[in-house]
Amino acid sequence: MKQRYQTMLEMVQARLAQKKRGMDFFVEAMFRNILRAFDPDAHTVYVSGYAFPMELLWAFDVTPFDFEIACNNLPEVMFGSGSGLMLESEKRGYSRNICSFDRLIIGCLHQGMLPKGDLFLTSSYYCQGKAKTNEIVAEYHGMESVLLDVPNEINPAAVNYVVTQLQDIRTRLEKITGTKLDPLRLQQAIRHSNEARAVLLEIYEYLKRRPCPWNGVEACLLALGGAVFWGSPIRTEIHKLLLEQIQERVEKGKTIPEAHRILWFPWVPVQSTNIFNILKENRANVVMAEAAFVFWPELDEEQPFESLAMKALLDPHVGKAERRIQNLMQCLKDFEIDGAVHFATTSCYHENTAFPMIRDAIKQKGLPLLNLSGDMSDERNYSAAETAVRISAFLELLAG
Repeated sequence: MKQRYQTMLEMVQARLAQKKRGMDFFVEAMFRNILRAFDPDAHTVYVSGYAFPMELLWAFDVTPFDFEIACNNLPEVMFGSGSGLMLESEKRGYSRNICSFDRLIIGCLHQGMLPKGDLFLTSSYYCQGKAKTNEIVAEYHGMESVLLDVPNEINPAAVNYVVTQLQDIRTRLEKITGTKLDPLRLQQAIRHSNEARAVLLEIYEYLKRRPCPWNGVEACLLALGGAVFWGSPIRTEIHKLLLEQIQERVEKGKTIPEAHRILWFPWVPVQSTNIFNILKENRANVVMAEAAFVFWPELDEEQPFESLAMKALLDPHVGKAERRIQNLMQCLKDFEIDGAVHFATTSCYHENTAFPMIRDAIKQKGLPLLNLSGDMSDERNYSAAETAVRISAFLELLAG
Protein backbone atom coordinates (compact mmCIF):
# COMPACT_ATOMS: atom_id res chain seq x y z
CA MET A 1 0.00 0.00 0.00
CA LYS A 2 2.80 2.41 0.88
CA GLN A 3 4.49 1.91 -2.50
CA ARG A 4 1.23 2.37 -4.40
CA TYR A 5 0.42 5.61 -2.60
CA GLN A 6 3.94 6.95 -3.06
CA THR A 7 3.57 6.46 -6.82
CA MET A 8 0.12 8.08 -6.87
CA LEU A 9 1.36 10.99 -4.77
CA GLU A 10 4.08 11.77 -7.28
CA MET A 11 1.50 11.76 -10.08
CA VAL A 12 -0.83 14.20 -8.36
CA GLN A 13 2.10 16.42 -7.37
CA ALA A 14 2.99 16.69 -11.04
CA ARG A 15 -0.52 17.94 -11.78
CA LEU A 16 -0.33 20.43 -8.91
CA ALA A 17 2.96 21.76 -10.26
CA GLN A 18 1.10 22.82 -13.40
CA LYS A 19 -1.89 24.36 -11.61
CA LYS A 20 -3.08 24.27 -8.01
CA ARG A 21 -6.61 22.86 -8.11
CA GLY A 22 -8.82 22.18 -5.11
CA MET A 23 -9.49 18.49 -5.69
CA ASP A 24 -5.86 17.77 -6.60
CA PHE A 25 -4.76 19.53 -3.42
CA PHE A 26 -7.26 17.41 -1.48
CA VAL A 27 -6.00 14.17 -3.06
CA GLU A 28 -2.39 15.11 -2.35
CA ALA A 29 -3.23 15.87 1.30
CA MET A 30 -5.10 12.56 1.57
CA PHE A 31 -2.20 10.57 0.09
CA ARG A 32 0.33 12.35 2.30
CA ASN A 33 -1.74 11.60 5.37
CA ILE A 34 -2.02 7.92 4.45
CA LEU A 35 1.73 7.69 3.92
CA ARG A 36 2.41 9.35 7.29
CA ALA A 37 0.57 6.47 8.94
CA PHE A 38 3.45 4.19 7.86
CA ASP A 39 6.05 6.35 9.61
CA PRO A 40 7.43 4.26 12.52
CA ASP A 41 7.57 7.40 14.68
CA ALA A 42 3.94 8.38 13.97
CA HIS A 43 1.12 7.89 16.47
CA THR A 44 -1.36 6.28 14.07
CA VAL A 45 -5.03 6.28 14.99
CA TYR A 46 -7.41 4.11 12.97
CA VAL A 47 -10.70 5.98 12.55
CA SER A 48 -13.60 6.39 10.11
CA GLY A 49 -13.29 10.12 9.58
CA TYR A 50 -16.81 10.56 8.22
CA ALA A 51 -18.27 9.01 11.38
CA PHE A 52 -16.19 10.57 14.12
CA PRO A 53 -15.69 14.15 15.43
CA MET A 54 -12.20 14.52 14.00
CA GLU A 55 -11.55 17.86 15.69
CA LEU A 56 -10.57 15.97 18.85
CA LEU A 57 -7.82 14.07 17.04
CA TRP A 58 -6.34 17.20 15.45
CA ALA A 59 -5.82 18.61 18.94
CA PHE A 60 -3.13 15.93 19.38
CA ASP A 61 0.03 15.01 17.45
CA VAL A 62 -1.47 11.92 15.87
CA THR A 63 -1.99 10.69 12.31
CA PRO A 64 -5.57 9.69 11.56
CA PHE A 65 -5.72 6.64 9.29
CA ASP A 66 -9.09 5.89 7.69
CA PHE A 67 -8.64 2.31 6.53
CA GLU A 68 -11.88 2.41 4.52
CA ILE A 69 -10.69 5.35 2.47
CA ALA A 70 -7.10 4.07 2.18
CA CYS A 71 -8.07 0.61 0.95
CA ASN A 72 -10.76 1.85 -1.44
CA ASN A 73 -8.48 4.38 -3.13
CA LEU A 74 -5.98 1.74 -4.17
CA PRO A 75 -5.52 1.55 -7.97
CA GLU A 76 -6.89 -2.00 -8.08
CA VAL A 77 -10.24 -0.81 -6.75
CA MET A 78 -10.53 2.38 -8.74
CA PHE A 79 -9.75 0.65 -12.02
CA GLY A 80 -12.03 -2.34 -11.56
CA SER A 81 -9.96 -5.18 -10.08
CA GLY A 82 -10.59 -4.72 -6.37
CA SER A 83 -11.90 -8.27 -6.04
CA GLY A 84 -8.33 -9.54 -6.34
CA LEU A 85 -7.60 -7.94 -2.98
CA MET A 86 -10.85 -9.29 -1.51
CA LEU A 87 -10.06 -12.90 -2.38
CA GLU A 88 -7.73 -13.14 0.61
CA SER A 89 -10.61 -12.47 3.01
CA GLU A 90 -13.00 -14.71 1.08
CA LYS A 91 -10.51 -17.61 1.25
CA ARG A 92 -10.60 -17.16 5.02
CA GLY A 93 -14.36 -17.67 5.14
CA TYR A 94 -15.71 -14.13 4.83
CA SER A 95 -18.82 -14.34 2.65
CA ARG A 96 -19.34 -12.25 -0.48
CA ASN A 97 -22.59 -11.14 1.16
CA ILE A 98 -20.45 -9.00 3.48
CA CYS A 99 -19.86 -5.42 2.34
CA SER A 100 -17.03 -5.19 -0.18
CA PHE A 101 -15.44 -2.46 1.94
CA ASP A 102 -15.04 -4.88 4.83
CA ARG A 103 -13.80 -7.76 2.67
CA LEU A 104 -11.32 -5.41 1.03
CA ILE A 105 -9.94 -4.18 4.34
CA ILE A 106 -9.59 -7.68 5.77
CA GLY A 107 -7.96 -8.82 2.54
CA CYS A 108 -5.43 -5.97 2.73
CA LEU A 109 -4.82 -6.78 6.39
CA HIS A 110 -3.87 -10.40 5.72
CA GLN A 111 -1.61 -9.38 2.85
CA GLY A 112 0.38 -7.18 5.24
CA MET A 113 -0.63 -3.94 3.54
CA LEU A 114 -1.90 -1.94 6.51
CA PRO A 115 0.21 0.19 8.87
CA LYS A 116 0.52 -0.50 12.57
CA GLY A 117 -1.99 1.25 14.79
CA ASP A 118 -1.59 2.83 18.21
CA LEU A 119 -5.32 3.33 18.76
CA PHE A 120 -8.33 1.86 16.97
CA LEU A 121 -11.47 4.02 17.02
CA THR A 122 -14.81 3.40 15.39
CA SER A 123 -18.41 4.47 15.85
CA SER A 124 -21.82 2.87 16.15
CA TYR A 125 -23.46 4.66 13.23
CA TYR A 126 -23.60 4.11 9.48
CA CYS A 127 -23.09 0.35 9.73
CA GLN A 128 -22.20 -2.51 12.04
CA GLY A 129 -19.72 -3.97 9.57
CA LYS A 130 -17.39 -1.00 9.98
CA ALA A 131 -17.20 -1.51 13.75
CA LYS A 132 -16.74 -5.29 13.42
CA THR A 133 -14.00 -4.87 10.84
CA ASN A 134 -12.23 -2.43 13.15
CA GLU A 135 -12.37 -5.09 15.87
CA ILE A 136 -10.82 -7.65 13.53
CA VAL A 137 -7.98 -5.31 12.52
CA ALA A 138 -7.36 -4.23 16.13
CA GLU A 139 -7.30 -7.84 17.38
CA TYR A 140 -4.84 -8.76 14.62
CA HIS A 141 -2.51 -6.07 16.02
CA GLY A 142 -3.13 -7.22 19.59
CA MET A 143 -5.01 -4.03 20.40
CA GLU A 144 -8.44 -3.04 21.72
CA SER A 145 -11.12 -1.61 19.44
CA VAL A 146 -12.76 1.46 21.01
CA LEU A 147 -16.38 2.11 20.02
CA LEU A 148 -17.96 5.57 20.16
CA ASP A 149 -21.57 4.63 20.86
CA VAL A 150 -23.95 7.38 19.73
CA PRO A 151 -27.59 6.88 20.87
CA ASN A 152 -30.62 7.44 18.67
CA GLU A 153 -32.24 10.12 20.83
CA ILE A 154 -31.02 13.68 21.31
CA ASN A 155 -31.45 14.89 24.88
CA PRO A 156 -29.19 16.07 27.75
CA ALA A 157 -28.56 12.51 28.91
CA ALA A 158 -27.47 11.47 25.40
CA VAL A 159 -25.13 14.46 25.13
CA ASN A 160 -23.53 13.62 28.49
CA TYR A 161 -23.21 9.98 27.46
CA VAL A 162 -21.28 10.90 24.27
CA VAL A 163 -19.20 13.55 26.08
CA THR A 164 -18.09 10.95 28.64
CA GLN A 165 -16.92 8.65 25.85
CA LEU A 166 -15.07 11.47 24.06
CA GLN A 167 -13.31 12.32 27.31
CA ASP A 168 -12.28 8.69 27.68
CA ILE A 169 -10.90 8.78 24.14
CA ARG A 170 -9.04 11.97 25.07
CA THR A 171 -7.38 10.04 27.90
CA ARG A 172 -6.39 7.29 25.47
CA LEU A 173 -4.92 9.88 23.10
CA GLU A 174 -2.95 11.39 25.98
CA LYS A 175 -1.59 7.95 26.80
CA ILE A 176 -0.33 7.12 23.31
CA THR A 177 1.16 10.59 22.71
CA GLY A 178 2.51 11.10 26.22
CA THR A 179 1.05 14.62 26.35
CA LYS A 180 -1.98 16.12 28.07
CA LEU A 181 -4.66 17.76 25.97
CA ASP A 182 -3.97 21.45 25.48
CA PRO A 183 -7.38 23.22 25.65
CA LEU A 184 -6.06 25.92 23.32
CA ARG A 185 -5.22 23.35 20.65
CA LEU A 186 -8.70 21.89 20.87
CA GLN A 187 -10.19 25.37 20.55
CA GLN A 188 -7.97 25.98 17.53
CA ALA A 189 -9.18 22.73 15.93
CA ILE A 190 -12.78 23.83 16.53
CA ARG A 191 -11.96 27.20 14.96
CA HIS A 192 -10.44 25.54 11.89
CA SER A 193 -13.54 23.36 11.56
CA ASN A 194 -15.87 26.35 11.73
CA GLU A 195 -13.83 28.25 9.15
CA ALA A 196 -13.93 25.31 6.74
CA ARG A 197 -17.65 24.86 7.31
CA ALA A 198 -18.33 28.52 6.50
CA VAL A 199 -16.43 28.35 3.19
CA LEU A 200 -18.16 25.08 2.28
CA LEU A 201 -21.58 26.65 2.81
CA GLU A 202 -20.50 29.46 0.50
CA ILE A 203 -19.57 26.86 -2.12
CA TYR A 204 -22.98 25.24 -1.78
CA GLU A 205 -24.67 28.57 -2.53
CA TYR A 206 -22.94 28.48 -5.91
CA LEU A 207 -24.20 24.94 -6.49
CA LYS A 208 -27.76 26.26 -6.42
CA ARG A 209 -27.06 28.14 -9.66
CA ARG A 210 -28.17 26.95 -13.07
CA PRO A 211 -26.07 25.54 -14.59
CA CYS A 212 -24.23 24.20 -11.57
CA PRO A 213 -20.54 25.24 -11.56
CA TRP A 214 -19.33 22.13 -9.71
CA ASN A 215 -20.77 18.66 -9.16
CA GLY A 216 -22.09 16.64 -6.27
CA VAL A 217 -19.95 13.61 -7.12
CA GLU A 218 -16.74 15.43 -6.18
CA ALA A 219 -18.55 16.98 -3.22
CA CYS A 220 -19.41 13.47 -2.02
CA LEU A 221 -15.86 12.18 -2.47
CA LEU A 222 -14.49 15.18 -0.59
CA ALA A 223 -17.06 14.75 2.18
CA LEU A 224 -16.11 11.11 2.80
CA GLY A 225 -12.41 11.00 1.94
CA GLY A 226 -11.67 14.45 3.30
CA ALA A 227 -13.59 14.01 6.55
CA VAL A 228 -10.34 13.21 8.38
CA PHE A 229 -9.32 16.85 7.88
CA TRP A 230 -12.15 18.44 9.87
CA GLY A 231 -10.31 20.41 12.55
CA SER A 232 -7.21 20.84 10.39
CA PRO A 233 -6.33 23.99 8.39
CA ILE A 234 -5.98 21.67 5.38
CA ARG A 235 -9.75 21.40 5.08
CA THR A 236 -10.14 25.20 4.93
CA GLU A 237 -7.46 25.50 2.25
CA ILE A 238 -9.16 22.84 0.13
CA HIS A 239 -12.46 24.72 0.32
CA LYS A 240 -10.87 28.07 -0.49
CA LEU A 241 -9.17 26.65 -3.59
CA LEU A 242 -12.43 25.08 -4.73
CA LEU A 243 -14.33 28.30 -4.15
CA GLU A 244 -11.83 30.25 -6.27
CA GLN A 245 -12.19 27.73 -9.10
CA ILE A 246 -15.97 27.82 -8.92
CA GLN A 247 -16.06 31.62 -8.94
CA GLU A 248 -13.72 31.66 -11.94
CA ARG A 249 -15.96 29.23 -13.82
CA VAL A 250 -19.00 31.38 -13.16
CA GLU A 251 -17.25 34.59 -14.18
CA LYS A 252 -15.90 33.09 -17.42
CA GLY A 253 -19.07 31.16 -18.25
CA LYS A 254 -17.26 27.81 -18.27
CA THR A 255 -20.04 25.85 -16.57
CA ILE A 256 -21.33 22.70 -18.27
CA PRO A 257 -24.85 22.98 -19.77
CA GLU A 258 -27.44 20.98 -17.86
CA ALA A 259 -30.90 19.72 -18.73
CA HIS A 260 -31.61 17.93 -15.45
CA ARG A 261 -30.46 18.43 -11.86
CA ILE A 262 -29.88 15.25 -9.86
CA LEU A 263 -29.67 14.53 -6.13
CA TRP A 264 -27.50 11.49 -5.38
CA PHE A 265 -27.66 9.45 -2.18
CA PRO A 266 -26.23 8.10 -0.02
CA TRP A 267 -22.66 7.75 -1.49
CA VAL A 268 -21.00 7.28 -4.87
CA PRO A 269 -19.22 4.05 -5.90
CA VAL A 270 -15.45 4.01 -5.62
CA GLN A 271 -14.81 1.68 -8.54
CA SER A 272 -14.91 2.95 -12.11
CA THR A 273 -18.41 2.75 -13.61
CA ASN A 274 -20.29 4.02 -16.66
CA ILE A 275 -22.85 5.86 -14.51
CA PHE A 276 -21.54 9.38 -14.59
CA ASN A 277 -20.47 9.30 -18.23
CA ILE A 278 -24.03 8.40 -19.22
CA LEU A 279 -25.47 11.16 -17.05
CA LYS A 280 -23.00 13.70 -18.42
CA GLU A 281 -23.74 12.74 -22.03
CA ASN A 282 -27.40 13.43 -21.33
CA ARG A 283 -26.71 16.70 -19.48
CA ALA A 284 -27.99 15.26 -16.21
CA ASN A 285 -25.85 16.94 -13.57
CA VAL A 286 -25.45 15.55 -10.04
CA VAL A 287 -25.55 18.90 -8.25
CA MET A 288 -25.63 17.57 -4.68
CA ALA A 289 -25.01 14.33 -2.77
CA GLU A 290 -26.45 13.44 0.60
CA ALA A 291 -23.05 12.58 2.05
CA ALA A 292 -21.95 16.18 1.43
CA PHE A 293 -24.67 17.76 3.60
CA VAL A 294 -23.58 20.15 6.35
CA PHE A 295 -25.95 18.90 9.04
CA TRP A 296 -24.36 20.42 12.14
CA PRO A 297 -24.32 24.02 13.43
CA GLU A 298 -21.20 26.04 14.13
CA LEU A 299 -19.23 24.45 16.96
CA ASP A 300 -18.73 26.24 20.28
CA GLU A 301 -15.05 26.77 21.20
CA GLU A 302 -16.00 27.31 24.84
CA GLN A 303 -17.83 23.96 25.04
CA PRO A 304 -15.81 21.77 22.68
CA PHE A 305 -16.78 18.33 24.01
CA GLU A 306 -20.48 19.16 24.12
CA SER A 307 -20.31 20.59 20.58
CA LEU A 308 -18.53 17.53 19.24
CA ALA A 309 -21.06 15.28 20.95
CA MET A 310 -23.90 17.17 19.26
CA LYS A 311 -22.12 16.92 15.91
CA ALA A 312 -22.13 13.14 16.28
CA LEU A 313 -25.74 13.02 17.52
CA LEU A 314 -27.00 15.19 14.65
CA ASP A 315 -25.61 12.93 11.95
CA PRO A 316 -28.55 12.03 9.66
CA HIS A 317 -27.60 8.35 9.85
CA VAL A 318 -28.16 8.33 13.61
CA GLY A 319 -31.66 7.85 14.92
CA LYS A 320 -34.92 7.89 12.99
CA ALA A 321 -35.01 7.99 9.20
CA GLU A 322 -37.28 11.03 9.43
CA ARG A 323 -34.23 13.20 10.05
CA ARG A 324 -32.67 12.07 6.79
CA ILE A 325 -35.96 12.64 5.00
CA GLN A 326 -36.18 16.20 6.30
CA ASN A 327 -32.65 16.94 5.06
CA LEU A 328 -33.34 15.38 1.67
CA MET A 329 -36.61 17.27 1.24
CA GLN A 330 -34.85 20.54 2.02
CA CYS A 331 -32.17 19.67 -0.51
CA LEU A 332 -34.78 18.99 -3.21
CA LYS A 333 -36.10 22.50 -2.67
CA ASP A 334 -32.84 24.39 -2.20
CA PHE A 335 -31.10 22.93 -5.26
CA GLU A 336 -34.20 22.74 -7.49
CA ILE A 337 -33.77 19.02 -8.01
CA ASP A 338 -35.45 17.31 -10.98
CA GLY A 339 -34.80 13.70 -9.98
CA ALA A 340 -32.91 11.53 -7.50
CA VAL A 341 -30.65 8.47 -7.70
CA HIS A 342 -30.26 6.01 -4.84
CA PHE A 343 -27.15 3.84 -5.19
CA ALA A 344 -28.12 0.57 -3.51
CA THR A 345 -25.68 -2.08 -2.36
CA THR A 346 -27.26 -5.34 -1.24
CA SER A 347 -25.02 -5.69 1.82
CA CYS A 348 -25.96 -2.26 3.24
CA TYR A 349 -28.88 -3.41 5.40
CA HIS A 350 -29.13 -0.18 7.39
CA GLU A 351 -29.49 1.87 4.22
CA ASN A 352 -31.84 -0.50 2.41
CA THR A 353 -34.18 -0.66 5.40
CA ALA A 354 -34.56 3.13 5.44
CA PHE A 355 -34.91 3.45 1.67
CA PRO A 356 -38.67 2.69 1.30
CA MET A 357 -39.54 5.63 3.58
CA ILE A 358 -37.23 7.94 1.66
CA ARG A 359 -38.57 6.66 -1.68
CA ASP A 360 -42.16 7.40 -0.68
CA ALA A 361 -41.27 10.92 0.49
CA ILE A 362 -39.51 11.73 -2.80
CA LYS A 363 -42.34 10.28 -4.89
CA GLN A 364 -44.82 12.44 -3.01
CA LYS A 365 -42.93 15.39 -4.44
CA GLY A 366 -43.64 14.01 -7.91
CA LEU A 367 -39.98 13.50 -8.76
CA PRO A 368 -38.49 10.53 -10.65
CA LEU A 369 -36.36 8.27 -8.47
CA LEU A 370 -33.92 5.63 -9.69
CA ASN A 371 -32.97 2.85 -7.28
CA LEU A 372 -29.71 1.81 -8.91
CA SER A 373 -28.20 -1.49 -7.78
CA GLY A 374 -24.45 -1.85 -7.73
CA ASP A 375 -21.43 -2.25 -5.51
CA MET A 376 -19.04 0.25 -4.01
CA SER A 377 -15.79 -1.54 -4.88
CA ASP A 378 -16.42 -5.12 -6.07
CA GLU A 379 -16.61 -5.17 -9.87
CA ARG A 380 -18.12 -8.68 -9.79
CA ASN A 381 -21.31 -7.22 -8.36
CA TYR A 382 -21.74 -4.50 -10.97
CA SER A 383 -23.22 -4.71 -14.47
CA ALA A 384 -22.47 -1.85 -16.85
CA ALA A 385 -25.05 -3.09 -19.37
CA GLU A 386 -27.85 -3.32 -16.79
CA THR A 387 -26.88 0.08 -15.42
CA ALA A 388 -27.10 1.66 -18.88
CA VAL A 389 -30.62 0.29 -19.36
CA ARG A 390 -31.78 1.49 -15.92
CA ILE A 391 -30.37 4.98 -16.38
CA SER A 392 -31.85 5.24 -19.87
CA ALA A 393 -35.33 4.61 -18.47
CA PHE A 394 -34.72 7.15 -15.72
CA LEU A 395 -33.63 9.77 -18.24
CA GLU A 396 -36.83 9.21 -20.19
CA LEU A 397 -38.82 9.96 -17.04
CA LEU A 398 -36.79 13.13 -16.50
CA ALA A 399 -37.35 14.23 -20.11
CA GLY A 400 -41.07 13.66 -19.69
